[in-house]
Amino acid sequence: MIKKIILIIALLSLSVAGLFAQSEAVSRMRQNLLVLTADSLMGRAAGTIYEYKSARYIEKQFNKSGLTLLYPHPGQDFSILTAKEDTLKSQNVVAIVQGWHPTLKDEYIIVGAHYDHLGQNKLTIDGKETTQIYRGADDNASGVAVMLEVAKMIRAQSFKFKRSILFVAFGAEERGMNGSWYFANRAFAPIDKVSLMINLDMVGRGIDGSDMHTYTFMPHTQLVTLLKDVSDMPLMISPQIHTADYFPSDHHPFASLGIPTLLFTTKLHQDYHTPKDTPDKIRYSTMEHLSQYLFNLVETTANMEAMLERTAFEPKDENSEDLDRIFSQNEVDRPATYMKGDQRRFMQEWVYHYLRYPSQAVEVGIQGRVVVSFIVEKDGKVTNVEVTKSAHHLLDNEALRVIKVSPKWKPASIAGQPVRVKISVPVEFKLTK
Repeated sequence: MIKKIILIIALLSLSVAGLFAQSEAVSRMRQNLLVLTADSLMGRAAGTIYEYKSARYIEKQFNKSGLTLLYPHPGQDFSILTAKEDTLKSQNVVAIVQGWHPTLKDEYIIVGAHYDHLGQNKLTIDGKETTQIYRGADDNASGVAVMLEVAKMIRAQSFKFKRSILFVAFGAEERGMNGSWYFANRAFAPIDKVSLMINLDMVGRGIDGSDMHTYTFMPHTQLVTLLKDVSDMPLMISPQIHTADYFPSDHHPFASLGIPTLLFTTKLHQDYHTPKDTPDKIRYSTMEHLSQYLFNLVETTANMEAMLERTAFEPKDENSEDLDRIFSQNEVDRPATYMKGDQRRFMQEWVYHYLRYPSQAVEVGIQGRVVVSFIVEKDGKVTNVEVTKSAHHLLDNEALRVIKVSPKWKPASIAGQPVRVKISVPVEFKLTK
């Protein structure tokens, strides 16, 4: 009886501690959002002193959480040329949590959010001049607040991350994604070492995480599998996954380089780009759920054996022979097909038909998703079969076994000529109760 009482007290203590930690996270995000939307920052218009002051505040929060700033004051600065030929100054604020692995620390995951907004507007109402402030609470003080919270969480547990994590507050997004374009194309030299870019833009309007959406820009099997794996973790939200794009934002310059990207958002609303986008409409519980989800997503990606596969937008070597290189299914005129069907037919009629759940895995309750990539050669043979996302060696080996003995496919083609394509498929092992 005494042991039972002690156990109940211990569980209650853990629950109270969890609630206390959660309320602290919400408190920090609320405070950061209120500062960024305050009258004193006048809507944070790009190139103004108010955007500059916002950048200094974000810089201060990075320092407070123990992160290292990658660029000295005033940050990663750049210029914007306006339609009136004026030159405005803006900056990205970049902080890093360095990974612990001796070689993988030189590869990166980026978590970014733009901090600028539309500024202010003067109106005359009943003969009296009035200032309208575009506070941008959801767009995008919400994204910045979540980014700062995730940065704090990751810095506190940096020993868990093999790869390095970059946190970037982008300037001048409202001017045409100037900050993110500058970062990706001019300022960050090892851009080819970025495994994943996560963009947080308008993430404060969902109801307890149920309205969270994530967009992969284009189909990407590894990314979709990662997202589902994190959703399967205890107490995690399940964002609605879209293998397309939603709206232009700071993920675009990275996606154009072939870097896998994720846009997280609770979507557009009627207050978007109006003075009605105010702090009182923000749902902080949604932001808290997202920050916990992102921590697990970043940790999982940071500890993968290899970087995520590049997309079809990856720049190609101009000196390579076009028909000898490996394409993705999205780049060719006619994709490779299996029995006149796509990958889904291959999975249904071949993989899952011949897949056998390893008895050892069943005995100890091992389940999960394995991502396997392979090349369909010009003659339709399946080669170079390898695991690109592991679940467990027992499951990995079974997925490899089945796919390696795949019958021939009909090869992909460009202008009627057969070409090689690389395909990735998720193989799911799930135990039923």
